[in-house]
Amino acid sequence: MNDQNPFPGITNILQLFKARITKPPATIPRARAGWIVWVAEVYPGLYLAQIPGAGSHYTDHCCMAWERVSDDIPTTTIEEIRAEDRRLAAALDTWRPGQAITTPGTRLSWCNLAEWNTAWRQLQRRRHSSRRYAQESAHKFALPAETISHETEPAVLYAFLDIMHSSNVRPPKGMRQGHPTTEHVVAANNRLSQLGAASYRRHRQQAVLRRGLRQLEPPRGRQPPHEEAAGHLSLF
Repeated sequence: MNDQNPFPGITNILQLFKARITKPPATIPRARAGWIVWVAEVYPGLYLAQIPGAGSHYTDHCCMAWERVSDDIPTTTIEEIRAEDRRLAAALDTWRPGQAITTPGTRLSWCNLAEWNTAWRQLQRRRHSSRRYAQESAHKFALPAETISHETEPAVLYAFLDIMHSSNVRPPKGMRQGHPTTEHVVAANNRLSQLGAASYRRHRQQAVLRRGLRQLEPPRGRQPPHEEAAGHLSLF
């Protein structure tokens, strides 16, 4: 038997060994497979397992399964368990496609960039107040860059960049470094390039040209003046 006894007060130990849990006990919800624990056989067929963060628990093979490991392998500590919990919590916070996000301080929820644009326009319809400005700021900070980089519709990206280039949405030049909207604009322009779409600047230039051409066109339903006059000409 190993000279070290991780079970103070327990003297009738038939055998003591380290094991890797392959089937956690159902009574310990935090226990996970892969933990290295001390196991002591205190009576024939009855074992005492030292579960990190949960103390010592009696068990048998039908309640928990394990595989023995060498004594020089360190046991799982409560610090390691807490670090794993933090890692798993961070993984849950990682952005996922289609993930519903709610803008802090509002009831506005959105799953993609088009819905984010719609939520922004809803904020613009609210009366001017310090609360609205705080909600606008929260809405910008809540947008993950991954939402932009996964957008597949150039029209949605153009609409988003229209918002970013509108008045007072971004900080003044010289104060934009580190602000989330700077990363957002870069991500949107990069995504347009990946999709093979026209750049935002070219898109804006084309929009200006289209507006100019529409102004030169005659109103629908009316003929140009020279055509109206031609209709009344007659040789008789």
